[in-house]
Amino acid sequence: MELIYKNDYGTSYSVEYGPSEAHNIQLVIGTVGIFMTEKDLDVLLRVVRNSHTPCNCENCGGKRRNTIWSTSSLIDFCLKVDKKRLLLIEDLIVGTNFILNMSLELDKHSIKCN
Repeated sequence: MELIYKNDYGTSYSVEYGPSEAHNIQLVIGTVGIFMTEKDLDVLLRVVRNSHTPCNCENCGGKRRNTIWSTSSLIDFCLKVDKKRLLLIEDLIVGTNFILNMSLELDKHSIKCN
């Protein structure tokens, strides 16, 4: 496992031996570890960003959502979050995407960092 990004609430790792070749990212949020593909990570980011808006269903009555329901290609999961944790999860995903894509861009242009 190789660290990709971390913050006060979670960590992301690049894994060589995940459940499949495509599931090369492990996102650890609090005490929960989830193997993901990069596509799964993008889906989770959309879910997290949508969670910032109030829910107008009959049960919530316009209140901010306090759970994140998401599906990865391996599992469905639900995380209970407050606003601070929601922002930390968003930072974790954005930071992970930034590091992953920065490396791809550098490689694409044959730029080496020491």
